[in-house]
Amino acid sequence: MWFNFRLTEKEHKRLKRRAKSCGLSMSGYVRQIINGYKPRESPPADYFALSRELKEIGSNLNQLAFVANATGLIDEAAYYENVTHLRDSLRRIEQAVVGTADGADEDMAG
Repeated sequence: MWFNFRLTEKEHKRLKRRAKSCGLSMSGYVRQIINGYKPRESPPADYFALSRELKEIGSNLNQLAFVANATGLIDEAAYYENVTHLRDSLRRIEQAVVGTADGADEDMAG
């Protein structure tokens, strides 16, 4: 069934932009809204790779903490390497999401 309606040029551009950001056609976007769903934007293209990288870094830091807790010693070089890797990853995520690295320079090491 077809249903036509009018939009201003501004509304049309907004609908097109929002549908595209969700990975939907304009009609698919409108159908989701009509059916009570709130369409969500698709994550950035490298989201899953960055997420996997952060999980790996977290696992490494967890292993270092486990050894430090068990022995009272910490591999400082490995710790700082992982903290640096984490800081760089967070900076890339921020750049991908908001297009800037401002605020990512805070000292993560404490």
